[in-house]
Amino acid sequence: MELDKSTKMKRKVIDQPNRGSANVSSGIGKKRKGSKESEDDYKDDLIFCRLINEAGIQLKNGNKYNEIVTEQAVFQRNLCTAMKKQIHYQEVLDDFVEGFQKYIEEPKRFHHSLLPCITPPDCESIRSGCRASVVKILLGVDIIQPQIMNVLLEKLAELIGDEDTNFIENGMIVNLPHLLMSQFQWLDRIVNSKEVTQKMLEIISVAHIDVQREIICCLPKVVEDSEHADVAVALRDILVENNRLTVPILDALSNLTLKLDILAQVRESVIQSLASVEMEDLPVVVKFLLQSVNTQDAFQVISELRANLDFSVSTFQSMKKPGNSEKSTDIDASHKTDALILDAIRSAIQYQKNVAETWIKVLESLKQPGDHRMIDIFVLLILHATPRKKAVESLFRNKIRSGCFTEALLKPIYMHHSKVLQDYFTSLLSIVEVLLRSPEPAILHFACVLYKLTFKTFQAYHQQEIVGNLVAHIGSGFEREVDASLEILVDLVETDLPKMSPFAILVKGVLDYIDNLSVSQIRKLYQILSVLAFKNPQQGGLIQDDLYIVIRKELSDQNTKYKRMGIIGGIFVMKNIVQCVADESSMREDQYRQIVNLLQLVKTSSSQTPEAASLFLDELSSVIMKGQLHAKIEDWISENMTADFQDKYVVDLEETPQGCGGFSIEPMFGLDDEIDGAIAINLLSCVVQSQDKAAKMKKDSLSADPVCMAPHFRLLHACEMRQSGDLVNIDALLGCPLYMIKDDIYEKLESLSTKEKDTICGSLFFAINWFIEVVNGFANQTDPEMKWKVITRLHNITTLRDKLQLCLKACPNFKPPAAIFDLEESVVPTFTAPSISKVQDRGKKRGRKPAKRKAAKTGSDDEDKDSRESTVLENDSQTGIQESEKPDSKEKAAVNLAAYRAYFRELDLSVFTILNFGHISKAALDTEMNTKATTEILIQPPQLKFLLEDFCQKLEHSLIACQSKRRTLFKSRGDKKVGFSNLDQYSPLDIATIAVKLLPALCNHLEGVVCFFQSMIAQNDGLIDGPGSHSDESIMMGSCCQYLIQAILAIFSWNGFQMPENRDLLKEGLNVLVHRIKSHGQTQMIFSDLLIGAIKYVENLVSIVPDLTTAVLVMKLLICLTEKGKSHDSGKNLAKYSEEILKREWLGPDREKDRGTKYNENLQMIIKTYIVYSENPLVAMETIATKGIPELLEADKDKNAGSITYPTMTKASFPVYYRVMFSELLESIKSIQPTKQSDSREVGVDRLLQWNSAVRILHILINLIKAFDARGNLGSALKYGRQFVDIFLRQGMPLLDKMFRTHRADIQGLLKNLQLSTRAMHHVCGHSKIMKDVALTNQVPMLKRSLEGFVFRVKAMLTVNKCLEAFWLGNLKNRDLQGEEILSQTSTVEESNTRGTESEGEETIPDDDGSESEVEMDNQSNGSNETENESGDKEGSYSQLY
Repeated sequence: MELDKSTKMKRKVIDQPNRGSANVSSGIGKKRKGSKESEDDYKDDLIFCRLINEAGIQLKNGNKYNEIVTEQAVFQRNLCTAMKKQIHYQEVLDDFVEGFQKYIEEPKRFHHSLLPCITPPDCESIRSGCRASVVKILLGVDIIQPQIMNVLLEKLAELIGDEDTNFIENGMIVNLPHLLMSQFQWLDRIVNSKEVTQKMLEIISVAHIDVQREIICCLPKVVEDSEHADVAVALRDILVENNRLTVPILDALSNLTLKLDILAQVRESVIQSLASVEMEDLPVVVKFLLQSVNTQDAFQVISELRANLDFSVSTFQSMKKPGNSEKSTDIDASHKTDALILDAIRSAIQYQKNVAETWIKVLESLKQPGDHRMIDIFVLLILHATPRKKAVESLFRNKIRSGCFTEALLKPIYMHHSKVLQDYFTSLLSIVEVLLRSPEPAILHFACVLYKLTFKTFQAYHQQEIVGNLVAHIGSGFEREVDASLEILVDLVETDLPKMSPFAILVKGVLDYIDNLSVSQIRKLYQILSVLAFKNPQQGGLIQDDLYIVIRKELSDQNTKYKRMGIIGGIFVMKNIVQCVADESSMREDQYRQIVNLLQLVKTSSSQTPEAASLFLDELSSVIMKGQLHAKIEDWISENMTADFQDKYVVDLEETPQGCGGFSIEPMFGLDDEIDGAIAINLLSCVVQSQDKAAKMKKDSLSADPVCMAPHFRLLHACEMRQSGDLVNIDALLGCPLYMIKDDIYEKLESLSTKEKDTICGSLFFAINWFIEVVNGFANQTDPEMKWKVITRLHNITTLRDKLQLCLKACPNFKPPAAIFDLEESVVPTFTAPSISKVQDRGKKRGRKPAKRKAAKTGSDDEDKDSRESTVLENDSQTGIQESEKPDSKEKAAVNLAAYRAYFRELDLSVFTILNFGHISKAALDTEMNTKATTEILIQPPQLKFLLEDFCQKLEHSLIACQSKRRTLFKSRGDKKVGFSNLDQYSPLDIATIAVKLLPALCNHLEGVVCFFQSMIAQNDGLIDGPGSHSDESIMMGSCCQYLIQAILAIFSWNGFQMPENRDLLKEGLNVLVHRIKSHGQTQMIFSDLLIGAIKYVENLVSIVPDLTTAVLVMKLLICLTEKGKSHDSGKNLAKYSEEILKREWLGPDREKDRGTKYNENLQMIIKTYIVYSENPLVAMETIATKGIPELLEADKDKNAGSITYPTMTKASFPVYYRVMFSELLESIKSIQPTKQSDSREVGVDRLLQWNSAVRILHILINLIKAFDARGNLGSALKYGRQFVDIFLRQGMPLLDKMFRTHRADIQGLLKNLQLSTRAMHHVCGHSKIMKDVALTNQVPMLKRSLEGFVFRVKAMLTVNKCLEAFWLGNLKNRDLQGEEILSQTSTVEESNTRGTESEGEETIPDDDGSESEVEMDNQSNGSNETENESGDKEGSYSQLY
């Protein structure tokens, strides 16, 4: 507006007053009669001021609020009427706007014009005291609204570069842009919304950041519905350029109504900017993405979202500015941001079903441990609070089982986000309860870690809930659950005693369940209670007296069960009392007498039975070996409890023992020269006397009972080692002989009486246990002569075990004497020793028809089979090796001693240092075994096998594998924990450290075994299964090889290596393997190089493995090492080596192809490895299907005949191939990503080719049912065929919808091929009904439903592509596997056909038990709407699709 024009106009209006306005003012003036003009009133001669005043608002100068004396609507009507009555309306309007512009030039007047008006106290014409602002009221007048808005926006533009945008008035900060933009909101009508919106967007491009925020927040209230799309696009562009405006832009977008394509574009832009979004803005971003997501894009959006929500670093570290010292404030802000992000996720999951279901699918699609983030744990906790509890718990177990959820993932969560995690305590506690009830070790371990971390980081209320839960778990009665709960409590009282102290009374309540606890559990319970009672001075006194009372009652009870409890309780109370004073220089006399009295009480109470006395001796030995007693107490024990060992069990060699039951005896197994004063162990006499009940009743003491001999010696050498530091004083016991029955007695064993046989068997058990305990005591000695004696004692053990096997064959009902005394009667195996005939029968059944039936039966439950072979340590250590020895059982006629494990003493971990023994030289060693002056002594294969078998069992028991096999409560073996009492006193880390130290020795022995097989292969001119490959020596070396690889596998598959603090130990172990093939070079290698070197070392074993079980262990070891790195080449090598194993012919000792259940399990693992690690799994499966299977079909009818390319594929092993290929086919098609609108044409073509390949493989597999119609194969076809169709409908059909117009011929061929497979599935359904097999028919309804869905889904695709007239629907006849019609339903089908002919082209929904609808593609179709009338269906009434 030009200045001269406006000046003229003002004068003209003033000179000619308007009549209309005079009338209005006269009416208003009556109401204000008597009011006085204030000095604060705004006075101006402009038309603006006069019209405003006359309409009912008194403007002020800026020091007070503007006053309104009439209703807002009345004012707007008066002002509008007054302006419209002006003669020069447009000129008056321009003058009015100019006056308004002049009025708001002064900041205070402008500010008060944006504030609400007030009503004068004497005004009676208005009801409320507070009204809208002057600007807001003026914007409600349509005729002046556009001009006023322009003035305000120009004013806003003036404020952009002004430093006084925010000023202080009356002590408060005034944000003028915010006040100004608030006037545009909630207007009844905006006259020119488009221009206003455009003006606002222009201002955004040049405005200050604060002004930009205000304008963006105002836009949704201004813009019309038709302009929403344009505004959204503009805001999207602004978001891409400036992520500081993320929050207001997303808030604005959330209030706009957008089309799906625009919304998708906006969402894509937001996703792209996720990485650069400020942490404090993330909650708004997350909320927008999840609220705006649809079902089609949910998977991609959630995947991108979780990839950018990195909780691994605490949020406050990203927000903290340099030099900011307010760390607690930053941490609180971080927790607040994390909580807001999770609240946004929780809101979306609770109120949007597709978000919850898709998030679960996203988590299920993650296969590698490195792909998982801390946000996944939080999301699962949120999902658990929804009705999806079972699915979340199952997903949790699967992730733990596969090694994806680890302790390393949990610790940062509790370290940085514990306050946020407390909000989900209820869900967390519920999940941990479920996990702790699992029978699988890996899941149990994870639950234990969760309980411990939660207790240590949460508040007292949460800690009380946790302790209460653990006590409830102990009362459940399930062994694994009770064990895990007690282990948690033991760890908590030992590491966090101050936090556990307040809950001592609560823990004491576990004594109510003590009758249901095993001995090992009672040991843990008394450890917990004694620590709380005696190491907790504040509150321990509350339970000390109760503990003493309970222990005394148990010791005085005549029941062995309760006496055993009292012994263990007394030992633990004594130990913890001593530990409380162990730091003092001297023990007080009263404390000394208290401990000694307790020991005497336990000794007296346990002396009545040999088993109780032996338990007391063993428990005392364990405490002394750990060095947990005061020196004075050790001296008392040595003087009062070990000094009588010689009087009880040792005799002079020159004296012949009496009371040997008439047996001719002689000292045997002596290793020392016969000199004066030589001693011997009076074994046989003690055995005979212990079995003589009459003599047993007359004896005053049970001191000479042979049951106590090994425990007594254990206590003796423990005290000697603690007091002297060596065993020189008792080294004669290592080489002294035992008085035993002469060897010629064994030749006439059958003619002896039952009592005499029992005496012989008992003496052999006692002798073996004596030698085991001697080896335990002297294994660590460094003297060469003692090393030689220890190895000789190992030889004695294996010799005696061979004799014992022969004797047990003659005494099948013999009950061995106890050797492990902390077992409940219910845990000790109650067995009838297997006779030789049963062993032979088991060997004969191996691989025959019963085994096949069993394999077929297990094939119907493939899920458990897969889980069994997914573990790294899947079977009992001796099971597989016994398999390889069964064929020789016909000749050796021996009882399997594995059933007698509970009756042999436990080997200590120190014994395995014998594996390090190399060449032992001893000058002038004059024995019958050595004749040279300087002799080299090495451990022999039988002794090596004995040690390795026990070593593998210990590793499997203690070191939980990264990947766990699925177990059930019903499959757990009761004897799995037998013989690990001493081992359980070590932590897994201690055991892993010892095992890594033994790796060089294991590698030495492994390389020796490899050299043996290499030399044998070389002698056979490269023939692996040549002469001698199944000799006794080869079988023994093969067993050693298997145990060695199994031990190395157990070490490297320990889940503790996933923890960062154990990474150095892992590198140490890898370094051992690397230096076996690389003796020089870099001393310090990076982790990836170590992995590559270790893998190369293991790869050398593939070519010489003697049997398939060993080959499986080598492949598992390679997989274990490969998964610790990210090398793609290693995966290729796994496929190559697996293929080599599949192409090798594995022969048994009878020179026939190996077979049987164990063989099939191993073969399944190799096939799966070959397919999974192939560069293209579909190509690998197609290779097997097109090469191996046709060769198998052409092979002879002999059951052992098989494929030439894959010799492991025989008619007996075909179900294994069939099941694995079907299973992996499903996994492959699941990995084909769903189609997206943004996908390029090349991506669509590639996915279409993958589906074509998958459908071809399905067609081959389904058609094989005609040739291999075993029940297991039928079950696999029904189960996996249905799943294939379901996945195809879910992921394949959207791709076909998108590409139908451009690739019609390819899609037509794909559907025709798939149709042939679905027809064959229908035949299998009919065959199942004929066979009346319940397991098969149960799957028929689900399969028919999927096939019906396939029919109508194809119809939907044709409808979208305008080909509906080409769709024909009819009824498919019921036929058997060979295609023959099922006659019992002929009449029904004919009637259906008649009806179908009368109504061609009509849709009919098939009957579940009648017939199944199908569709068929015609090669001659041109895709038009013309109907094809040909019906060349070979099956008669089969429908056609154009």
